[in-house]
Amino acid sequence: MKPPAAGETVIASKTGNNYYLYLAKLKNGNYKLVPFMKIQFFFEDDHGLKWTTAGRSKFVNDWKAAVKSKWGNRTVKSLSGGKKVILDFRFTSQIGGWMWDHWEITVNKIPKGYFETSSVTDGWINNVNLDSEDLTLVSKARGHKQRGAVHEFGHMSGLDDEYLKSSPHKKSVKSIMHSGESVMHRHDSELMKWLNKQLKEHGIK
Repeated sequence: MKPPAAGETVIASKTGNNYYLYLAKLKNGNYKLVPFMKIQFFFEDDHGLKWTTAGRSKFVNDWKAAVKSKWGNRTVKSLSGGKKVILDFRFTSQIGGWMWDHWEITVNKIPKGYFETSSVTDGWINNVNLDSEDLTLVSKARGHKQRGAVHEFGHMSGLDDEYLKSSPHKKSVKSIMHSGESVMHRHDSELMKWLNKQLKEHGIK
């Protein structure tokens, strides 16, 4: 577990295979719901192209920024007295080597403008396959644009694709789990179940 940030008092926590989750009270009376992931990045040279040290570090930093900007820093519940619960994804990362991680992300180097299929596999070892273009906005269905990395993070959080014919949300094209980058309330459903249970048990309204 990563220690809470300064000014946070943890009131409930949960250990999972995909992330460590905790609810913390802030000094100003608000709360933070923090899913914390330990992530190990691996970078593969391909197509005759090589990663530089600076390029690897930039991808990791840009990945964190992209994920946080779309999935985190959001109010997920309003409480009495004007207080609120803020969702804040946090990460500890390492490039190569060995660490006890929640996820191992392998990023292939490909030419600009090329496309390779990315994927997420969860199990005893949670693996993600990305490429160097997955932080670039690309055109998807009906004029929407999406970055592959932020879509795949939804799978890392346990969400399914919504562009499939079998999905009840197949018409929600702007969704981040479809062809856009809009995060919907339903995407927080599992986190909210745990959050609401903790709020009730601790008498927080």
